[in-house]
Amino acid sequence: MKKSKVFLIIAIIFMLIVFYVVYDMSTRTKFPGGRPSKKGEYNNSDKDSVKQVDPMEVEIRR
Repeated sequence: MKKSKVFLIIAIIFMLIVFYVVYDMSTRTKFPGGRPSKKGEYNNSDKDSVKQVDPMEVEIRR
């Protein structure tokens, strides 16, 4: 009976420490998509990185 009480107390203390660490990490971390992107960064939406090809201009090779 005494061993199960000790285990229960240790388990509760461990869970409290884990919850504290998770809470601390979540308050210090910000969502990266929430901030506006700076001009000139790799995340520039003005330019398309995929070249647009007109399907009628495709060269047919024989």
